[in-house]
Amino acid sequence: MKKLKTKDEEEKEEETEEKEEEEKEEEEETEEKSAEDMAKEIKTQMLKTIKDSVEDNVEAIKAEIKTYVEEQKKLMEQKAGVYNPEAKKDLKATNSYIRALIGATLSNRTEDLQEKTGLSFKELTTDATGSPYGGYVVDSELSAEIRHLETEYGVAMKEFTVVPLSKNTYKANELVTDVTVYWVDEGVAIGSTQAVLGQETLELKKLGAIITMTSELIADQEIDLWGFLKGRIAEGFARAKDEAYFIGDGTDTYGSFTGLLENGDIEDIDAAGDTFAEITPDDLMNLKNAAPQSVRKTGKYYMNETIMNLVRVLKDGNDRYIFQEPSVTGPATIWGRPVVEVEVMPGSGDSAAETPFVLFGDLKKACLLGEKGGLVTDMFDAGIVRNVANSADVNLITTDRKAIRMKERTGYLCLLPSAIKRLVTAASGS
Repeated sequence: MKKLKTKDEEEKEEETEEKEEEEKEEEEETEEKSAEDMAKEIKTQMLKTIKDSVEDNVEAIKAEIKTYVEEQKKLMEQKAGVYNPEAKKDLKATNSYIRALIGATLSNRTEDLQEKTGLSFKELTTDATGSPYGGYVVDSELSAEIRHLETEYGVAMKEFTVVPLSKNTYKANELVTDVTVYWVDEGVAIGSTQAVLGQETLELKKLGAIITMTSELIADQEIDLWGFLKGRIAEGFARAKDEAYFIGDGTDTYGSFTGLLENGDIEDIDAAGDTFAEITPDDLMNLKNAAPQSVRKTGKYYMNETIMNLVRVLKDGNDRYIFQEPSVTGPATIWGRPVVEVEVMPGSGDSAAETPFVLFGDLKKACLLGEKGGLVTDMFDAGIVRNVANSADVNLITTDRKAIRMKERTGYLCLLPSAIKRLVTAASGS
């Protein structure tokens, strides 16, 4: 019994110990859960505090940036505006300069002009004595250009067939007599035929010009004077070619060339009236219809702008203008064919009886324009230049000048005069 009692007591002690251990574990678990909950709560609170702080800071930063941008904008407007002290100062000085310049100009006070603008009188003559034909060369504050009237020349270069040449002459073949074809009956001999060829010679002539200027003029001026003069010479060459090839009379004035308006091989079509102002729609229609059928499809009208203005008001039988202004899709036309302005052809002020004044034709087919070497430019600072104006020699060294020389070799042929027709006013009183 004693042993059993002892055993029972031991078992009870073990159960008690186990129970105590379980209770202890439960208490520890409870403590752990409480600590975890507290940590979560603390974390949540901290995040909320941080978020509120960041949002407050972002709004503050935005407000600060906006204020800074507005301040900078005001500063920029103040610096750039006309109310800026520096701008007002410059504007006042500019107004004073302009008023003084206008006053000196209107009063023709040369000394004031020179003082205010730096204008200087420079010799532009090419003679040895240095008498000034003169003109102004102005500084870049006022103008960097020389004002002049520009006229578009070079129609011949655009409308003729241009042939680059390597020699002084060019042999061009032309069809003098065309072949003949025959209807032939059975057993009848076929007739013979042949093409007869002719040959024309295109001979080149020289265009040239020399300009001299003092070294002071070249050194003191602010503009590209050489470039300007070269452009003027090139335009003069283009005009000279248009004059020779359209209105040339075969004399030395036109390089011995006979132009299309004077070419005896081109057929004349008589106009109804004996003045340019009497030109009619039928005159221009007859001129076109006189050309070969292939040329009627490719040909163009050629006339001075003042004649073109007379044609602008002409109407056909249905009260429609025969002249159509140029558009984005094509050039100006008369009776459906393009019209080309030729400055050197006779204008309304040149009206006279029996005078050619309008052309119609295909100049690409009819005419050859020869060129050798293009426009050649040379510059010299030594030598003697003959001044044609007053027969005086210009020594470039002793007069401290420079010279620019430009030259060009060119010529033309009208190989197919049948491809061109010419409108001529009627005889006086007809």
